[in-house]
Amino acid sequence: MKLIGLSKTGDQARVEFFRCPLRCGYCTHIRMDKEERQVTEVVEFLADPSVKDVYIGGAEPTMQKKELLDLLQRLRRMNKRITLKTSGNDPAFLKSTIGIVQRFVIEVKCPLDDIACNSRLVGLPPERTRKYLDSLNRTLDVLKGQNVRVWIRVIPGFVTPERIESIGKQIAGRASEVYLYQFMSDPANDAPFGDITAPGPTETEMVALARQLVRFVPRIVVRGKGFESEFSGSG
Repeated sequence: MKLIGLSKTGDQARVEFFRCPLRCGYCTHIRMDKEERQVTEVVEFLADPSVKDVYIGGAEPTMQKKELLDLLQRLRRMNKRITLKTSGNDPAFLKSTIGIVQRFVIEVKCPLDDIACNSRLVGLPPERTRKYLDSLNRTLDVLKGQNVRVWIRVIPGFVTPERIESIGKQIAGRASEVYLYQFMSDPANDAPFGDITAPGPTETEMVALARQLVRFVPRIVVRGKGFESEFSGSG
């Protein structure tokens, strides 16, 4: 299989897959070089008994379905706790992983009915963006009732209070928590996008967005450069 990263730190490990159907202009992962690895080789690396949790992300793991399913099944037999991050592009495949994966992380860019905003961020023409959003919506339905973290990259000018309100209504009942991430706060995640070259929005603005979302989703995690907080219940 093709990977862009394989690492472990303490009791956690990460497997980062190559390729993605999206072309997000700020994504650092789609710019990374790939390396060929056998599933058996990766499993041997993760067989370390000190490794309890395995995060599988990328780019987009489901672009390599055969290898990914093989890896997931082997990790499950090893009693590893698995987190799978996905763009939600393959709901049928993700349905087949229920019972194997302990947590799903799904990135939502903009409101699920906002073609223009999503098209700008994912780097696809409107018709392809529409198909991506249809798959994402079906994924959220398929995984309803599972441990689903919605991951929102808060890009200034795109993820606004009005759009957060819409997203909250759309994911209510379909997500167990939301992770609000300050854009450009981690250079490993983001490249400059348009004229945005520094971390933003501010902590105050991020917290305000969290207080909006906690009306729809029971737990919100806010993280940025130099700050982190959590909100639950009534916020």
